[in-house]
Amino acid sequence: MPPQAWPVGYPPPSKKKSAIRRVHDFFMKQGSNDLRRSEWRVKWPNSFQFAGIRRPNNDHRHRDMMQRAKDFPSEDYYLSPFDGHLAKLFVQSTQEIYDANPNSTWRRTFIRNRSPLILQAANWVLNTLPRDREAKGEEIAMAGLKWIPSCIAILLLMIYPVQVAGEVRNNGKYDGLAYKFWSYPYHARNAQEDRNVSLGQPTNLLQSNVALAQQSQNTKSALNPIAERPIEPKYLCFLLGKQGMEIREVSQWRIENSTKENSIEATYILVSYTSEHFKTDEEKLFLHDVGEHVARATGARAYWVGCSCLGRTDEEREDNVWRISDIVRGAQKMVIAVSDPSGKEQSTSDTTLLHQWGTRVWTLPELLLTPTNSDIQIYSRNKSFDSPMMISKRNFATVWGDASIARELIDHYEGNLVLSSLELVTIALKCLHTRQKGSYLPGDMAYAMMGLLRRRPTIVPSDTAFQAFARLSLANENDLLLERLICVLPKTPDQPWYEMDDQWNVSLWDILPSTQICGIADNDTVLIDGAYAAAIRWKAFAPVASLRRDSWGRFFIRYFFRSISYWFFVGIALVAVGGAALTALGAIFLTIALLIILASPYIIRKLYTGKLWGTQAWLFGFEGYMDISTIEQHIFGADMGHLKWSTNGSPLSLHTANEYGECIGQDPTSNPATAEKVRAAINAQMGQQRIFTLIDTYTLTVTCFEAARPPIAAVISGAEGGMQRALLCSY
Repeated sequence: MPPQAWPVGYPPPSKKKSAIRRVHDFFMKQGSNDLRRSEWRVKWPNSFQFAGIRRPNNDHRHRDMMQRAKDFPSEDYYLSPFDGHLAKLFVQSTQEIYDANPNSTWRRTFIRNRSPLILQAANWVLNTLPRDREAKGEEIAMAGLKWIPSCIAILLLMIYPVQVAGEVRNNGKYDGLAYKFWSYPYHARNAQEDRNVSLGQPTNLLQSNVALAQQSQNTKSALNPIAERPIEPKYLCFLLGKQGMEIREVSQWRIENSTKENSIEATYILVSYTSEHFKTDEEKLFLHDVGEHVARATGARAYWVGCSCLGRTDEEREDNVWRISDIVRGAQKMVIAVSDPSGKEQSTSDTTLLHQWGTRVWTLPELLLTPTNSDIQIYSRNKSFDSPMMISKRNFATVWGDASIARELIDHYEGNLVLSSLELVTIALKCLHTRQKGSYLPGDMAYAMMGLLRRRPTIVPSDTAFQAFARLSLANENDLLLERLICVLPKTPDQPWYEMDDQWNVSLWDILPSTQICGIADNDTVLIDGAYAAAIRWKAFAPVASLRRDSWGRFFIRYFFRSISYWFFVGIALVAVGGAALTALGAIFLTIALLIILASPYIIRKLYTGKLWGTQAWLFGFEGYMDISTIEQHIFGADMGHLKWSTNGSPLSLHTANEYGECIGQDPTSNPATAEKVRAAINAQMGQQRIFTLIDTYTLTVTCFEAARPPIAAVISGAEGGMQRALLCSY
């Protein structure tokens, strides 16, 4: 159901208007269009806009860290770092976005200057004078007009001592993410976290899996049970005399043909084909002809073909189809059968038919697991058995469209190039997803891949493709593949998870994860543990506490300056009382106070600016783009060069070398493509990429990035190349 729009400036119909709201709406309707779009409330932020796009009206239950549970309507929320409650998300936006048509599911507010008022009063006049050139006459005149009002404002603000810098929170660390997952995972890594584990059960094993686990305790898990690997096929087509065959159970055939002294081995040939070529029973007879011909020529006792040897019941066939890889491993030889479907007027070349065979997902493990250094024979229904096409296994990659990647897998199984477990899974995943999977189960890709790995989870038909792959990954030792995978930044927002192409062109093995996947959740998500997270503040900036090195001169000037308002008013009181001595003393007090008051804008800037030796860690965010000078003025009161553009914070980040060869971050909008994205994001539609800006006051860096929604937290997930990787998560 698509989101529905409601009139901007008014609450949803389900909410009743209070008396304050009715008075507010009355005055808003008397004003301009811009005023009518604004809402007001007592709680901070006071003025805001409702979301322009309404989500479907479905309530969702949330249980916070304090175990408070409540149903919430479908809106954008964030987890308050103050007390952990779920609060409605207000996002400060640049003026262009705030004035544009409402196109978000979150509430918006305008960006406010949150620097201390006394700094704002001083910078109000000093910002009139340029710092990078000589001031012009009109600029000096304007500064002169502002000077006296600025001094008066500073004097009044000095009466009540306030903390110019912000408060120190969390011992200077970032606000944490107050989140806990209370539900059961879809697939748990730890047996104790599974939904079906009975209370008080002395073992971690599920009752339904106890018998299975007793057979092979080292290879089975209660929550991710490992399927048994068959030693031999259950059924084979055994040759009869000089002609013909009989489909029999291998175990029964061995009993009848073995003695107490000797056990006869059931050697067999495997015939590989695709159902696209052999659909009718008449066409499938050719598969038996090929199997019998090759088996007799090689001296094998039997052959295996999928159309007849998978099983006699639907249950057997469904079970054995996932074990074809083990059947291939045990085969003496594999041959391929191809054919034009019956009724086709024009014949197709054998090369084209072989390419069609190669598009089937199961052909990859079938070829990889055939005996090494073997030649693959290809039999065509339109040609004699005497002249089959023959391709060596080492050169078989040319049959597929992804020859360069598939060759690496072939070399690995031939023993020429040994891949690590991470490389093996990554490359196999790429190869399998270039082939047609069919529509039997969503997890067919993972089930085909598990034939290449040692530990194989049992088939769960309800698994999605990702869930099946995740279970396979957790069951095997693969160098933290899933943990590395969540660190990858896709090149496009709609990039499938299995492509694993990184925005910075980094391979999975270059990433060192710092978290652990502890379970698989619904909707193709994972549960992570051991991660460090920092909350992002969107509703407004905040005064930033900082550490500056103090000198004795600055120390005494600060406390002397702080008492100027008292000097001034004491001087007035002494003059008013009268008397020569008191009047003279009052005049001295007033003169000193007035001189310092007149210089107060300059003194304020000197006292509370300068190099920062440490700052309170905050992550501030806003929607849109502003130049870095304006951002710094809104946080620190003036552009003092504290903030710098990040060099590699996001794909939009830019950097260049200065005259000394040092890496310097650049304004992202100096790239015309990024500037165009900033303009387009003002009117972005639901689901499209928007521009957000993140300010890190600990590193004093500013980063522009693209996202469909504002993230509420940054979760450190790994590192590579000396840089950390963080997941930006929205609620």
